[in-house]
Amino acid sequence: FAVVGLGPDLEPMPMQVRWRVNRVSTRYQWYAIDGSWTWDPVTTRTLVASGEARLGDAPLDLGARVDWGHYELVVEALGPEAGLASSVDFYAGWYGAADTSVTPDMLEVSLDAEKYRPGDTATLRLVPRVPGKVLVSVMSNRLIAMQAVDAVAGENTVTLPVTDEWGAGAYVTATLIQPMQAARGHLPTRAVGLAYAPVDPGPRQLTARFEGPDEVAPRGPLDVRLKVEGAAPGDQVYATIAAVDLGILNLTSFASPSPSDHYFAQRRLGVELRDIYGRLIDRSGGLLGAVRSGGDAMAQMRMQAPPPTEELVARFSGLLQVDADGYATARFDLPSFNGTVRLMAVVWSAGAVGEAERDITVADPVVVTASLPRFMAPGDTARLLLELVHAKGPAGDMRLDVSAEGVRVDTSSLPGQVTLAPGGTARLSLPVMADTVGLGRISVTLTTPDGRVLSKDLALPVQVNDPEVVRVTRFDLEPGQSFTLDANLFADLIAGTGRATLTAGPLARMNVAGLLDRLDRYPYGCSEQLTSRALPLLYFGDVARAMGLDTKADIPTRITDAIAGVLANQSAAGAFGLWRPGSGDLWLDAYISDFLSRARAAGYDVPDTAFRAAMDNLRGRVNYAPDFDNGGEAVAYALYVLAREGAASMGDLRYYADEKGGAFATALADAQLGAALAAYGDQRRADAMFGRAMSKLARQAPEARQIWRDDYGTDLRDTAAVLALAIEAGTEVIDRDLLAARVARGDSYLSTQEATWSL
Repeated sequence: FAVVGLGPDLEPMPMQVRWRVNRVSTRYQWYAIDGSWTWDPVTTRTLVASGEARLGDAPLDLGARVDWGHYELVVEALGPEAGLASSVDFYAGWYGAADTSVTPDMLEVSLDAEKYRPGDTATLRLVPRVPGKVLVSVMSNRLIAMQAVDAVAGENTVTLPVTDEWGAGAYVTATLIQPMQAARGHLPTRAVGLAYAPVDPGPRQLTARFEGPDEVAPRGPLDVRLKVEGAAPGDQVYATIAAVDLGILNLTSFASPSPSDHYFAQRRLGVELRDIYGRLIDRSGGLLGAVRSGGDAMAQMRMQAPPPTEELVARFSGLLQVDADGYATARFDLPSFNGTVRLMAVVWSAGAVGEAERDITVADPVVVTASLPRFMAPGDTARLLLELVHAKGPAGDMRLDVSAEGVRVDTSSLPGQVTLAPGGTARLSLPVMADTVGLGRISVTLTTPDGRVLSKDLALPVQVNDPEVVRVTRFDLEPGQSFTLDANLFADLIAGTGRATLTAGPLARMNVAGLLDRLDRYPYGCSEQLTSRALPLLYFGDVARAMGLDTKADIPTRITDAIAGVLANQSAAGAFGLWRPGSGDLWLDAYISDFLSRARAAGYDVPDTAFRAAMDNLRGRVNYAPDFDNGGEAVAYALYVLAREGAASMGDLRYYADEKGGAFATALADAQLGAALAAYGDQRRADAMFGRAMSKLARQAPEARQIWRDDYGTDLRDTAAVLALAIEAGTEVIDRDLLAARVARGDSYLSTQEATWSL
């Protein structure tokens, strides 16, 4: 250790000191309170070495011979500075990845090297506090090896052969079992230790680095050279290179892609440790465990830099081939940008991977920073703040020009020249006025004393932020009458912001075009919303195509994308989550499975494995569904989807119809079970269930306030769905005209469920 004494000014200060090295040992004192055993750690210190020394301007080197274990170095001042003291603790001995704890259930273990290669012999050091039998296991995502050893109190070593089965790394666990000590009143105990043993990837690791200058100028080419080493002779190496504004990456603490970490870094232990030894431990006096770590996940979201105010940089090279000399090159055109660009590369061959990262500064001799509002509305007035900072090159008088298009900038106060001293700063503020909706552009041009022209283009959106207005108008055209759709329809709307749909004939009753348009413009994309937007396209593709809704992508592509989107949120058990793979919402599972079933029937490709998993999930959830006296909405929907695929049990359908027919909470659940029975040819029971559904709907007041439920439904959604299912099942027990009239009156804002089932 190097020791130095510092004064109040943090400068070296002569002083006389006494130092000592102590070995720190911890044992555990067990005792009983009110018949329950507990423990306290007892820490003792044993002097290993000591002495006195004089500290001066240069650091003093101190050392002492120690064995394995836990130690501390304590230094205390003597004389006038008495009372000053400092200490540091350290561990000595083999130490690859040890872990210690202040609880007696943790076994101290460590390995003798930081990395291993197949064929090496790893030595595991374990230090139990009591003797006992130790089970040593090597594991990754499976059990690799296991052996039992007898351990004494103190240091023990176990040798382990490193094989190819260790892969990129393996976990070594040691479980100490101490039998009951009846004479001392101790019950059986155990302690567990774990260490990770990385395996050197060797020839599977490529080394890559960027070559070139640390600083470049904007508004020009950025030539990137990537050097790759370590490839096997004859292997073709490929690379991709990205250049991204560091400010963008810092918004989410984005880490550069690293295939080495993906393939070779430490993985979470892929097995669970289970035994029955815990059944021998008396839990009557046990206390609930407390997690004493974690809570720092949000540290990854720290903002390390402000959001970028310059023009954004995000470039990608595409696939590159590394030449025979080991180089890959790319050229990126830089815009008017000042800041830091991070270069990121991923390299790979048939048997190896690697990566590289480097930050490059992009800077003008004079940095021009502009501050503008994020957006403006027509009639708004704001200010443009320009900050000019001299960084390098000639200083002095510089010409400054500002022009605008789509917005107005008052340049009457703008001087023709700006004088900047070396390293100096100038700030200017100019009024900006917005008149019309659109994308305004502002151009700032600075000419340096040596004739260099530095330009910056700024974009300023001008938009209307009023809430959206939707009007639905229905009218009849008598024979001989006509209607003209012209610009007068938008007379009281802001120019350029309106759009209209016109539906004539039977489809006008349900406002088909308007509902399709509303679903198309729905801004979110969870699993339920993806399904609701795509499900009507299975039946109204021609209408959507006529409306121009297929201009972004043709109808089949949009349905295929929706299928892929919802399957991305499917769990391994076949269930679906809203934003990520999840489970627990049976109604959502049934809704998405219904869409997948209808898409398959319409000829779209739904992967067999995913679809079978979805059906198995519904079947399993129905088989283990709890009993209910008022509910069952999700069970009814699941049975309906299974019946569509011929996968429902007729016994289940009849049981729910006969025994639980009056227990379903919604009219839609009654109708879904009725449609399932109709699909199996039991029209009598189907009509009975549809009759129950119609009775519930008839008791509802059409003007009642909508109540949103856990099954994503409302009275309007249920009305539309019951009508659709009744027509599908061919039942005549419902009043179609009444339900159709209720659905047609849904002119206010509709949810995705209401719009989808209305269509």
